[in-house]
Amino acid sequence: MSVVPGSVRAEVVTRAGNRCEYCRLPARGQVATFPIDHVNPRTAGGSDDPSNLALACPSCNGHKWAFTDGADPASGEPVRLFNPRSDIWEEHPGWSSVSPGQLVATTAIGRGTIERLRMNDSDLIVLRRLLAEDGLFPEIT
Repeated sequence: MSVVPGSVRAEVVTRAGNRCEYCRLPARGQVATFPIDHVNPRTAGGSDDPSNLALACPSCNGHKWAFTDGADPASGEPVRLFNPRSDIWEEHPGWSSVSPGQLVATTAIGRGTIERLRMNDSDLIVLRRLLAEDGLFPEIT
């Protein structure tokens, strides 16, 4: 996890709507501070510029680490990860209509990102459902 100036962090948090830009988990109601993620990791030449930063929950940040790609579980082929600075979230993952709190993907990028970041860990699904019951995660019904 890198340290960014408070003003840059505030800009990233505001732009993200105070929620993880990968799984959409709201930061409100969480014990841990959400780290700032380098979409393109510094180890791969990524900068500290806000255009390369995203708010990430501790789970997504820890599983993404310095990865920029994952495997599409449908094809086994490598695929780049979802980029919150250039991709539209609703075009890649979405919410299951059968299992509230579970993410489903409509694209290889979505599938690879859900898999790499372990976004459907059973504990995360339970957390999303609990937050939805308290009105903190309104898109999950």
